[in-house]
Amino acid sequence: MPVFLRPMQAAEARRFLEIHHASVRSLAASDYPPSVIEAWASTITDERLQRFLQNRDSEIRLIAELDGEPVGIGALVVGNSELRACYVLPTVARRGVGTAIVAEIERLACEQGVRELHLESSVTAEPFYAALGYRVEKRGEHRIAPGVSMAAITMRKRID
Repeated sequence: MPVFLRPMQAAEARRFLEIHHASVRSLAASDYPPSVIEAWASTITDERLQRFLQNRDSEIRLIAELDGEPVGIGALVVGNSELRACYVLPTVARRGVGTAIVAEIERLACEQGVRELHLESSVTAEPFYAALGYRVEKRGEHRIAPGVSMAAITMRKRID
């Protein structure tokens, strides 16, 4: 079944965050301690939703659909050549949704003149990105909340 990708609409902000939440809490839970999972996928409050909608980094946000239902999300920050997000619901993991999201992000980045993308991968997603041609640049930590850091891998890929 084909994956349909489209821009996220403002009215879908909560669904975007719900997909992120479900993905992190299910797919990454075995790779990170509960304190990291909680900070990374915290409760979706009205305040958090409003901050997300402000979109301070001018993310291009995508929704991936299967059978008309949102099942994945992606985000690109053109200004710093960053693949910011790629998350899928656990029920569609390893069915090509994530690959379709990354392909669309790369296509959009190329349209904007970006020739190389970088990302901060979780330990969970590193094999996924490596299979798509992203190479490890460095391993370290990513601060996700005051006093909470998670193991992360900086990865990079030429896309032109």
